[in-house]
Amino acid sequence: MMTNRQISQKAVEYYRDSWGQGIALHFYMVFVYILILASVRVFGLLYEHNSPPFNIISTYVPRTTMLIVFGAVGTISVMLAYIPSMFMMRRYYIGIVSGSRLSTTRQFFGANLPFINRISITCALTMFFLKACTLLPALISSYIVYRCAFVSRLENLSTAILILFMLALGFTLVWAGFWIRYCISLCLTRYIVTLSPKINIFDACDLSCRLMDSNHTRFILFWVYNLRYLLPCLLLFPSSVCIPFVKISYTVFVRELMGNYWQDKYPLMIERWRRRSAAHL
Repeated sequence: MMTNRQISQKAVEYYRDSWGQGIALHFYMVFVYILILASVRVFGLLYEHNSPPFNIISTYVPRTTMLIVFGAVGTISVMLAYIPSMFMMRRYYIGIVSGSRLSTTRQFFGANLPFINRISITCALTMFFLKACTLLPALISSYIVYRCAFVSRLENLSTAILILFMLALGFTLVWAGFWIRYCISLCLTRYIVTLSPKINIFDACDLSCRLMDSNHTRFILFWVYNLRYLLPCLLLFPSSVCIPFVKISYTVFVRELMGNYWQDKYPLMIERWRRRSAAHL
């Protein structure tokens, strides 16, 4: 496998040929971030000025319920705007590394947007569910640590509580390390789904864990290698120049990790879409 230095050199070759596309993709994501933040700000201003229907909500709906509803609305907004955009961005960077035409991919996304939204949201929700379930034991043990350390009074402390505190603290630290390792194991899932959108999401998670076996240290070293150069570069160059290069480097790195499992199904999907479109004309 290539070293981090060789990956960076390979990424420089791709970036030299497609730096304009990388900058355009970066500004597209900036636009998505601004759109989400502007939407949140507009809702906040409407609520502060008691504009309809927010005046009715503030009068008759409890504040806790209102916060839950706003949180749910914000989550749905992120799911519908941010997650599909990240899926498409990942696909565009794969296209840069693979040498495919981004205009054709963009046309395919425009014609099959409901399919892209469904795949990207399903993948994101499944990974969130898996990570949340594996993190739950650490949250429970950390709550026990909080109760023993900050809620229990000194006169109520006993040997049993101290033993429980030490056991819960040790379990929290060990499980947090396990959870971070598990999150790293799932890092290839999004790329597997992006390359093969029709794959079962749980099969993609299983394949990612198998491919990342014994590669966790390599994953960490890759980001350490890139971040130590990215931070100084941000002092000299704008983020629109530096961040696309890092994304291209990461895409090359993922292709190295996947090896023979890097099987791009999009060219065939686009070709079938073209044939169906031509048949309907």
